[in-house]
Amino acid sequence: MSSKGKPKGRRLIFGLVIVPLALAVIYYAFFAADRFVSSAQVVVREEGSNAASAMPGLSTLLTGANPASREETLYLRQFITSNDMMQVLQERLQWAEHYREQRSDVFFLLRNGASREDLLKFYQRMVVATYDETTGLLTVQVQALTPEMSKRMLTTILAVSENFVNEMSHGIAREQMKFAKAELESARNNYEVRKEQLLIFQNTNKVLDGDTSAQSRATIISGLEAEYSKQQAIIIEMQYKLRANAPQVMQQQSKVSALRAQLAAEKRLLVSSPDGEQANVIASRYQQLVLDAGIAEASYTATVGALESARVEASKKIRTLVTVVTPNTPEAALYPERLYNLATILLALLMLYGIARFLIASIEDHRD
Repeated sequence: MSSKGKPKGRRLIFGLVIVPLALAVIYYAFFAADRFVSSAQVVVREEGSNAASAMPGLSTLLTGANPASREETLYLRQFITSNDMMQVLQERLQWAEHYREQRSDVFFLLRNGASREDLLKFYQRMVVATYDETTGLLTVQVQALTPEMSKRMLTTILAVSENFVNEMSHGIAREQMKFAKAELESARNNYEVRKEQLLIFQNTNKVLDGDTSAQSRATIISGLEAEYSKQQAIIIEMQYKLRANAPQVMQQQSKVSALRAQLAAEKRLLVSSPDGEQANVIASRYQQLVLDAGIAEASYTATVGALESARVEASKKIRTLVTVVTPNTPEAALYPERLYNLATILLALLMLYGIARFLIASIEDHRD
């Protein structure tokens, strides 16, 4: 290497490695704020499920299925890192003022008057919730400037989350019950209307059973027809033996005429136009009303069963938040990881220095 190359190499390593590394050391030694991390693991599960549900990982290994409520756990993850949870923590613990206490670490500086969006971004850096697809567990980690604050924040988050899960489950159950009750009320009203229509029809037409009334009238007609045929045969026999104007013949003819008139009247009562009040029309209307009432009754019975089923299912599907690992009080600051970060920075700077030396050497070779 030439005499000019050595100073260049020294300046390069000084500018790309030593100075940035020295700045990083100064930052981590004097300015980086210690952040204590409290963590917990929770899972949302259904009440009344088997014992293996309390241990999602074991159940997954044994059955290949995750008994935990995955969707509800993912909903909970979103809620924990949401603006709603941030507002609750601000109201109860004034978490933003806690982070504003430190002014040295510019990378974790929460300025006064920050917008809600900036506040939420900072909150989501401090509160992290990760879901494990294998075990179904939700791991929640909270960073704070003191061990006590990190645990208080996490404990509050879990308490609010439990209320959220309970309210979500009970809300679904209430909606199911509300719908079932509305259907039951509608079916009951329809059944009452159909029964009332049937009673009014029976009272108006003075019948208890339209089918029975029509059958009775048909029986009467059959009897009258048989009697009419019998009396008609007697007239024919008498006409062979007596004169047409004989008193016995005249009397028999009057009897036959009376039977004929009664038979015609009974037939008119049994059969007529659809809008009449005859027995066949009454029977038809009665059958339709009985059918409607039967359908309404069956619907009412079904809705009663549906309401009971909804009540049972609602009680089965109540979900609770199970804390698998309780919040801890950290004894040492987990972040920043000074040695790890400095080693990573040194490695990155050396790689950058090597790339720069390679480029400079390539340029000098092309000049030559």
